[in-house]
Amino acid sequence: MSKKEASRRYFLFLLSVVLQGCAIACITFADIGTTPVSSANYVFSLHSDYTFGETSLIFNILLIVLQIMFIAIGPDSFKDHWINILVQIPFVVVFSYMIDAATFFLRMMLPDTLTYLISWGLVIGGTLLLSFSISLSVIANVAMLSGEYFVKVFHPLIHRSFSFVKTFFDIFLVATACITSFIFTDFSCVEGVREGTLYGALLTGPTVHLIVPRLQKLKDFLTR
Repeated sequence: MSKKEASRRYFLFLLSVVLQGCAIACITFADIGTTPVSSANYVFSLHSDYTFGETSLIFNILLIVLQIMFIAIGPDSFKDHWINILVQIPFVVVFSYMIDAATFFLRMMLPDTLTYLISWGLVIGGTLLLSFSISLSVIANVAMLSGEYFVKVFHPLIHRSFSFVKTFFDIFLVATACITSFIFTDFSCVEGVREGTLYGALLTGPTVHLIVPRLQKLKDFLTR
């Protein structure tokens, strides 16, 4: 890969990370459930002095640490992964910052109390933006955010497919969000997991599969 192509791919991935942060902020701001991978982070942010972006950063750094641990006990050499691990750090910082920045912007632009219709508009629009941004990262094909790379490192250790482990990982995070929100609220309610969470879980993947083939011209541009 030439330096020119590499710079284009990393810029595209950076753009996808920025848009992913904005999309997650948009979905979460609707207050009818956040994305599965962000659900536990969001619950912890509601019951701490940390912002949603800050809890997301802590969570992603923890995943990077776990990646290093799993690589150490797995068959792969660390030298096969160290670049991919290091590049995650600046990207998760940008990702977490964009969650808080986009949330701040939404608070300025939208009323404190949202109608259910507006909430669904935010969820649908945010899910479309999330799908588009994930599609950009697929086209860029140079790096992964820590959640996906964690699954990539972990799934060979248990001899299961990437998609199987990714689905289980999302379910685990949603279950964690439900349990912790029950504990924090004295078993009075579930926070962060609602119909918007289900919508995102069901629609994001298929939408990505629809978008990626339509970005062939962008893929061709990267390899010029």
